[in-house]
Amino acid sequence: MPEWKCSDCGYQLNAENPPAECPSCNHKCEFVNVTCYIPECEDTGVDKRL
Repeated sequence: MPEWKCSDCGYQLNAENPPAECPSCNHKCEFVNVTCYIPECEDTGVDKRL
């Protein structure tokens, strides 16, 4: 399942699609897909560079 990160507050969640409003900061934020698809971060599943 993809990992999404709020561009405003940094809140992360696993969901098929990001929510319309961030559950943490309650704003309509842009969510960035930070799911890791490279072998270097397969242990966490999250790309820390994003």
